Amino acid sequence: MLSLATAIKEGRLEEFIRQQEAAGIGPINEAAFLRAAAKVIKHEPKSDRTSRSASGGGSTGK
Repeated sequence: MLSLATAIKEGRLEEFIRQQEAAGIGPINEAAFLRAAAKVIKHEPKSDRTSRSASGGGSTGK
């Protein structure tokens, strides 16, 4: 059985999707997924950014 982590690492997402669909696992409700993800994804506070962070144009000022 192909794990999601391996599928991502090896560029085999299509194979993973086919495997999961064959197991009877269908598409997820996007709104429900985003709510669940928001509970576990942590964002760094803006004050933790360094002075070397990229600017809006992608330049680090070098």
